[in-house]
Amino acid sequence: MKAVYFKELDRYYKTLNCTPQSPNAEIKSNYKKLVKDFNPDKIISKGLPEEFTDFATKRFREIQEAYDEIGKERSF
Repeated sequence: MKAVYFKELDRYYKTLNCTPQSPNAEIKSNYKKLVKDFNPDKIISKGLPEEFTDFATKRFREIQEAYDEIGKERSF
């Protein structure tokens, strides 16, 4: 059970371009940058194709989930 949880955490850190040793400030900074880059509303307003909008929406959810799970683990 523990091994599965840690594999998930590794995936979450990779999603945010961080490592488990990264300080909280770096994680938050990377999160904010990624959310800004993949915000579906911004993508739609730029008039990009629907395929990219779908990709950005999926990626945005992954980023949100990763940040939430790391936040729970680190208590921030």
